[in-house]
Amino acid sequence: MFPEWWERFIRVRFLRGFSLGMGILIVLAVGVLHGMSGMFSGYDDPARLGLPVHVAQTNGFAIRWVEKPGSAGCSGINLVFIHGTPGGAGVWLSQFQTPFTHANLYAYNRPGFEGSKPVCALPHLEMQVDGLMSLLSCLTTQKVVLVGHSYGSPIALLAAIEHPEKIQGVLLIGGDVDPAQEKPWILQYLFGWRISSWVLPQDLRQCNRELLTVRSDLVEMQKLLPELSVPVVMLHGDHDNLVPVENVAWMQRQMDDLGKTNLFSKIILPGVNHFIPWEHPGQVERAIGLLDSMIVRQATNAGGR
Repeated sequence: MFPEWWERFIRVRFLRGFSLGMGILIVLAVGVLHGMSGMFSGYDDPARLGLPVHVAQTNGFAIRWVEKPGSAGCSGINLVFIHGTPGGAGVWLSQFQTPFTHANLYAYNRPGFEGSKPVCALPHLEMQVDGLMSLLSCLTTQKVVLVGHSYGSPIALLAAIEHPEKIQGVLLIGGDVDPAQEKPWILQYLFGWRISSWVLPQDLRQCNRELLTVRSDLVEMQKLLPELSVPVVMLHGDHDNLVPVENVAWMQRQMDDLGKTNLFSKIILPGVNHFIPWEHPGQVERAIGLLDSMIVRQATNAGGR
């Protein structure tokens, strides 16, 4: 047996060494997170699209956005692209390089990301819909087609439910719509606390806040699905490890139960992951074409587009 003073000495030295080691690991982890965030900020930046970046300031929102007009006198569709979390308008580079000659393209940074405001400590889908509608009031008086990726998908869907007078249809890419599929990790709750969230870069902090509140938002949105009146197409990869493909089956069941099968279509891509917009842009174009044909068919049945 060692003397008591020696055991106390060893214990203190161990605790100090452990604390120092943990401190160094935390500092390194924070440094890596901030470094990665800086790298991806250029990828998300709307300036990456090679077009002038505008700022719309209305109804308490300041939103950065870009526009790519179609051919002269274009009377085709107006496509509005909504990024996921985290992200920015720059993720839609492949779509803006696609020759949609008969469409006007718009992409924006959602409130809370890359200079768009406000930045809310308790973000919700409804606030994002309000920001989107405020932006649309500045962009066009015509109806639009919403293309949402990941967390951008429920924003697009909720906007379509609440504003069918402004929205013709929605494309949900890798979209999370099923509340049961939202299962945050314990670490996310830890970094959701005000006292610990400071270690995350601003975009990841906002991302984490959105992921912690989206489940309850989706529960509320499900109650509004009977009001949906515009076509919905879901484009999803069956190897999506971030947003499970089961979301598609859930949405299809909802539409079946509501007698809205004519408003729903899906494209499941075998062996494809979550990053469809930039890894499979041709499939996005294909899905937009499918959605447009559904919109035309619905308008024809209703007596006009």
